[in-house]
Amino acid sequence: MEHEHHSVNYFAMMHGLYMGLALIMNLLIFYISGNPFSEVSGFLTYAILIGGTGFAMWSFARLNTDEGLPYSRALGLGTLVSLFGAILFAIFTYILYKFIEPGLIEKMLSTMEEKLLAQGYKDDFVEKALGAQKNFMTPAILSFAQVFTITLMGFIFSLIMAIFFKKEPENPFYEVETDEEGYEQ
Repeated sequence: MEHEHHSVNYFAMMHGLYMGLALIMNLLIFYISGNPFSEVSGFLTYAILIGGTGFAMWSFARLNTDEGLPYSRALGLGTLVSLFGAILFAIFTYILYKFIEPGLIEKMLSTMEEKLLAQGYKDDFVEKALGAQKNFMTPAILSFAQVFTITLMGFIFSLIMAIFFKKEPENPFYEVETDEEGYEQ
């Protein structure tokens, strides 16, 4: 029976698509409910990252029993899943902040101001901190930051999860090539 090799890139793209869609749905639900900067949304984002990378690793290990899932491949798979999901999410974030709701950045800054004042920071410090951030708060920069942050978090989660999802190959000679014609007895 011929062994069908399942590509890491294929799995990463497919599961990254699912993860990106789940991240978009998370943002949409909280955006429609009127609370797009909720802490619960942040916790759900972490849960989606952990669940998406873990499911991709588990699926890949289950389908590739002959070659297994070494630690390095599991780490790469989890990181790629996070990267592809982050790219899809960043595209949606850019569209949301640039075209759908351009005033959302101002709402984000006012939410940050309220949180800083509630933590006891003085008004002048809060104004300076937010004034510096206003220059860097554009849809393009926020989208790039999403890609970087989600990929980094996916890498960190994959470092840990790869320990649990690594799987030794069932066939220890999976990648050993035989040269039967050149072998003489």
